[in-house]
Amino acid sequence: MKRRPALALIVLLAAALAASCARDDTAEAVPEADLVVFSSHPDELATTIVDEFRERTGLRVRLVQDGTGALLSRLSAGERADVLWGGGAESLVANIGLFQPYESPERAAIPAALRDEDGYWTGLTVLPMVIMVNKRLLPEASTPSGWSDLCAPELAGAVAFADPASSASSYTILRTMMVAARVSAGGAPGAAWRFVEGFVDAIGGSTLSESAMVYRVVASGEYLVGLTYENAGAESLRLGSDIGIVYPADGTSAVPDGVAILRGAAHEEAARRFIDFVLGRDVAGVVAARFKRRSARVDVPAPEGLPPLESVRLLDYDFDAAVSEREATIERFAAMLEAAER
Repeated sequence: MKRRPALALIVLLAAALAASCARDDTAEAVPEADLVVFSSHPDELATTIVDEFRERTGLRVRLVQDGTGALLSRLSAGERADVLWGGGAESLVANIGLFQPYESPERAAIPAALRDEDGYWTGLTVLPMVIMVNKRLLPEASTPSGWSDLCAPELAGAVAFADPASSASSYTILRTMMVAARVSAGGAPGAAWRFVEGFVDAIGGSTLSESAMVYRVVASGEYLVGLTYENAGAESLRLGSDIGIVYPADGTSAVPDGVAILRGAAHEEAARRFIDFVLGRDVAGVVAARFKRRSARVDVPAPEGLPPLESVRLLDYDFDAAVSEREATIERFAAMLEAAER
């Protein structure tokens, strides 16, 4: 009789162990991905290309989507992935330690200026920064022709702009506007930040959380003007939105976005196959025709309906300064926003 409690305890422990093993078996039964891709590309573009890659290779791909800044923060904090797909070149250079070199055979079709010389990242598309306007609501006389026009009183609080701390394209736009302001002022000291002070009023002292929101709120009429990259406006046009695209008369930039293998990638061979695929001519053709993005490849023409890049006034965009001054620029801009809220 005295042994029964001990026997009962053994039975309970055995049952608990069996349940634990069952849970472990269930966890192991969940299929692991053959490739983990972090991407800041718009949802339709990313899923279309990843689905085609899955179809061609049979690989199980886990696609994680977020803003470039957010993805880089997650990677810096130790989250694991195999590929970073998207994000402006400034962001890639600033976080070069996260990547490992890979020289895809497709690099031969991409100009040296649009890729890292040591293979840490390779340009996928070229992104001129533009002004997007709601043609239905904004009178033609009030349509800005350049960055400097954004500070007009009638546009105060009506300009949509994503947070440059989390959006790589918005950071590029901020730096581009500053370069344009400096050039327009003949290089006068302080001209760039004087422009930014007026720009803070144009955006109502606040930013949107992600770049994908910019073209949506302009197309819907919530904002009259938005600052974005060229293909976002072109895609809105393709979908029937009554918007217009303005290439700033005071000049703009055309910085590439890129793709890179992450250091310590668990699925390195699959990552290389993915990079070869997205840099290839087939994907470049789809990206240009369907999503209106200019390919970095020299053998793929500009998307139909977009002007040749040679007709757009391009500024002498200081790539190295954009990288080295990123933290200071974002901090000062954030301080201006905070002061505007008081």
